[in-house]
Amino acid sequence: MNENNRPDFENENTFSDEPLFEGKLRREAAQHRSAQTPAQGMESAAETAGAPENPRPRQMRRPTQGTPPTDPAHNMRRPSAAPGSTPGQTPASRPASGAAAQQGRPAPQRRPAPGAAASAKQSAPGTASPQHQQAQRPAVPQSHPATGEPGQASPTAPRTRPAASPDAAASRPRPAASSASGSVSGSAEHSPRPRPVRPAAQRGAVVPSKGAQVTPKKAPGAPVPAPEAEKPAAAAGAAVPAYAARRSRAVTDTGSGGNSKPGEKAKKVSTRHENTKEGANMMTSVVKGIVYIVLVLVVSVFISIFAIRVGNDVFAFVKSDEAVDITIPENATTSEVARILADNGIIKYPSVFKMYASLKHEKGDYLAGDYTVSPSMSYDKLRGTFKKQVETGTCWITIPEGYTTDEIIDLMVENGIGTREGYIDVINNYDFDYWFIDELEEKGTSPDRFYRLDGYLFPDSYEFYKASSEATVINKLMARFDEVFVEDYRTRASQLGYSVDQILTIASLVEKEAGSMADFMYVSSVFNNRLKDPYNFPRLESDATVVYAIQINTGVRPKEITPEDLKYDSPYNTYTHEGLPPGPITNPSASAIRYALYPANTNYKYFVSADNGTTLFAATKYEHDANIQTVKQMNEQK
Repeated sequence: MNENNRPDFENENTFSDEPLFEGKLRREAAQHRSAQTPAQGMESAAETAGAPENPRPRQMRRPTQGTPPTDPAHNMRRPSAAPGSTPGQTPASRPASGAAAQQGRPAPQRRPAPGAAASAKQSAPGTASPQHQQAQRPAVPQSHPATGEPGQASPTAPRTRPAASPDAAASRPRPAASSASGSVSGSAEHSPRPRPVRPAAQRGAVVPSKGAQVTPKKAPGAPVPAPEAEKPAAAAGAAVPAYAARRSRAVTDTGSGGNSKPGEKAKKVSTRHENTKEGANMMTSVVKGIVYIVLVLVVSVFISIFAIRVGNDVFAFVKSDEAVDITIPENATTSEVARILADNGIIKYPSVFKMYASLKHEKGDYLAGDYTVSPSMSYDKLRGTFKKQVETGTCWITIPEGYTTDEIIDLMVENGIGTREGYIDVINNYDFDYWFIDELEEKGTSPDRFYRLDGYLFPDSYEFYKASSEATVINKLMARFDEVFVEDYRTRASQLGYSVDQILTIASLVEKEAGSMADFMYVSSVFNNRLKDPYNFPRLESDATVVYAIQINTGVRPKEITPEDLKYDSPYNTYTHEGLPPGPITNPSASAIRYALYPANTNYKYFVSADNGTTLFAATKYEHDANIQTVKQMNEQK
């Protein structure tokens, strides 16, 4: 048996019956060696001395028919050659016979029976070689693991083997060759080969029960172990073989009366503690979840109730229809209006009213006055009640030809479109994108000009939205002027040596002085002839400019011009100032603009008009005085 599989008696602390089975095998092997013949014993000793420990015998295979014989060295151990023999020579002690001899290979060696080996050893005790005697191990008395009684000698004690020498291997005798039938003299069967020892747990050995008194085996000469109390403290940390530790755990688990592993009880206790802790944590989480859900539900109910009440107050879903009279003071703010409504029971939440008005971008321009309202009115309806009502839809407005800028502003305000202040600001300051505005700003205007856009607000019929702004209205009038004053008019004005603004000024004079459209070309020729002869006619002497000067300063248009009015001090008075006035005195029509650009070719320097619209023209001062007398007679006859 290999020493690596042999237990260590000095460190072994086992309670199994493995040593009993192992000792039995060793005793059978010893009896088998003692029953061999002296020659076979010597050979066996030589083999033992020269071979490695516990060699595994090799089984020889018989070749099939027609197969070349294999090398015997691959199937069985070849003995060493005797001294003096040639290589490849078969020893005389191993003659081939039978079928093996016929096939040209040595016959397999059979091991003699144990009985024959024992008798041969007793008959010739002194025939063993010194090497054989040294290879034998002394028998160690064994005791039964259960009873403690001494038993037979066990060959499991440690032994030392001397190195095999060539002389011993050469002088080792070989057993007699077996016959063709495979029988061996003195024995009929082959000795069984020792099997490797398996652990007790795998062999199904009986393990001592709890409380059994088991005495561990001790090797000869081993020190007696000290009691547990007398063991030094350093022994606790000594190294323990792996198989001893496994057996100790097995005995401990068996002695506890259960199949539990080391530390399993502690693990179970720890697991129960963890389960209890997890259960407590789970219960705490459940309680917290319930409290959270209840809290959310309570808060949600309160928020819902408040939202319903506020919504009912804002939109007046279910409220009283009782009429209440209130008074809004001058320059009232939203906070003051909300307080007045809350004090009279119209609304319940004044802070919500202020917040709602802020979201609607309320400016707070409430109209002062007495109002009749009710709680059934929503916030939007209440706010609209306290404000100026804006009319929707469109309206058509016709601006008469020859209307001044002030008259156009008054007309728009009367129709509910814009305010006078808004129109004045837009006319004088708004930045419109038109070419004639750019030209007006480039050439500059007189500081005595009353309105910047005088003459450019083209009279016509327009459709306006009632909610239109002032800039929208003025822009629409100038867009129409841009359509009327075409490119040819601009070219014609350049040919005459006038700017667009001067042409409009002449057209405005023609519009106001002519009694009818048939006279436009002749009135235009009079102003054009006077402007061409500034030496003889430095002043235009137009009554219309005097009327305009008085009207813009007093706001009242005079019905008749007196001699004193002709001396009225104004830059627009062409009786006192030379050349054209600072700007157009009206917004001329398309006909007036055309005839200002294309006057009649005459030599007229004077004209006078009757009350019935008849205009008389003259080229000289004498003719003009005669026409004045004629007009007086015409006016007296009416």
